[in-house]
Amino acid sequence: MTSHIRVKDDGRVRIVTIDRPERRNALTPQTVAEIEASLREAADGADIGAVVLTGSGGHFSAGGDVDNILDIAGGDDDAALLTMMRAYHRLVVEIWESRLPVVAAVSGIAYGGGINLALVCDLVIMSADARICEVFVKRGIVPDVAGAYLLPRIVGMHRARELMLLAPEIGAERALELGIANVVEPDADAALATAVAKAHELAAMPDYTVALTKKLVNRSLDADLRGSLELEAVTQAAALRSKAAVDGFEAFRQSRGKDRR
Repeated sequence: MTSHIRVKDDGRVRIVTIDRPERRNALTPQTVAEIEASLREAADGADIGAVVLTGSGGHFSAGGDVDNILDIAGGDDDAALLTMMRAYHRLVVEIWESRLPVVAAVSGIAYGGGINLALVCDLVIMSADARICEVFVKRGIVPDVAGAYLLPRIVGMHRARELMLLAPEIGAERALELGIANVVEPDADAALATAVAKAHELAAMPDYTVALTKKLVNRSLDADLRGSLELEAVTQAAALRSKAAVDGFEAFRQSRGKDRR
């Protein structure tokens, strides 16, 4: 079976490339399972500190593979459709709950499940030619790959409704204005280079601190203030006992002493 992804480790950064350029990197259960497995393998070890997710051939992903979807939807087994959706959901959860930060490098087409896969990542770097669309209603289906959960939290409820109900195609600069993209670069190569550079920055941070910070931010989306504060207290208590915290405070204390001389 031909793999749908390419994996390259650049120091402490793992670069996962969706490698179906002939299909504009359309996603199938095999595709997402392979990405999920690569991310889990990276998170289970100590060598990788961050991940970049990108696509080959100048596109991020056109979303779900139409032929694959129609083959499954055309059958009589409703369970097969649920199995397909749960394969996508396992990848969403893997990215969301991973200790590793994941940076999406998005160029060209990022439609439907493709853009929503980028949204679940921790940072999104786009090239100027990126075109995104929550295309679902135009296909007679509802948003998936966690889009209806993520997009309102990023752009607000009314903008999310606009993007999902009217399904306009928008460019990278508009995505930047809406907070969907963190950075826009001139072309795909520059976007990937920036994504890798950001991933190296993240990988150079204390792994434990990055993982706990990611957890705090993600959990805050659904917690009330008191619940968020309690999680913060428990997390900070654990972080303060880490070697990274001890070393960081000691370095600060020594630098402060030098400043006073």
